[in-house]
Amino acid sequence: MEIKYVESTRDFGVMSTSSRFYPEDYDFKRRQDEFFKHRKKLGEYYGFDPFKIYMADQENKNGSYLEITNDYVRANPKGWSSIPEDILIITDKVPGVVIGHSVADCPVVMISDYKKGVSAVGHCSCEFIDKKLPIMIADALVDAYSSKDEDLHVYVSACAGDNWTYNNVPRWAKDYDLWKDCIVEENGIFKIDIRKALKKQFKKRNIQEENVVFNLDNTITDSRYYSNFASSPMGLNDKDKLGRHYAGLFYEKK
Repeated sequence: MEIKYVESTRDFGVMSTSSRFYPEDYDFKRRQDEFFKHRKKLGEYYGFDPFKIYMADQENKNGSYLEITNDYVRANPKGWSSIPEDILIITDKVPGVVIGHSVADCPVVMISDYKKGVSAVGHCSCEFIDKKLPIMIADALVDAYSSKDEDLHVYVSACAGDNWTYNNVPRWAKDYDLWKDCIVEENGIFKIDIRKALKKQFKKRNIQEENVVFNLDNTITDSRYYSNFASSPMGLNDKDKLGRHYAGLFYEKK
């Protein structure tokens, strides 16, 4: 069964109910209704039920995972349930059900074992990259389905390019060996290269380079995407870029 990757853009609307992204007079119910309209539009485009979409809340921050099974979908038929785990797993036995994350500049790392028909996804902010979450996503497949390293294939969603900057060394950068050549200082400005850091972790995890695919769209400069940095007063102060898009995957129904 074929994997279909889902990546929304601003054309589909904000993939969140956060009050930050809506007019002040929108109460929670109205934000929920708007969010569902956006999901419905995305589902019509990619071919999935807008209720059948799930995201981990990533509260544990230790590589915990949950498998979205048919039983779980039946118990949570409206999707977007409360999931404290960091990583979601799904198999080809649960077709048409999407797992992923609402993101802006951070990538969603999606790792699949084509032979066993199983995939795992995780939102990989720099804080989570520092905590080795990309490695833990691969480990989750090994733990749950005994996947072999050579069978793992990676897809990384659109994210910020290396023009993402800080005015100092970020507090989340605790792993010196990881970030020493992925955070580059130029004239007092610190440039962050997320993709380079991910490549280092995939290599460390023994995932073959030819099995790794990046969406190279830069969320900061590409007008199609939302961006935390581009919308921030500390960044480009472009309020049109304030929001969240969605990145994930599902197994197509036969």
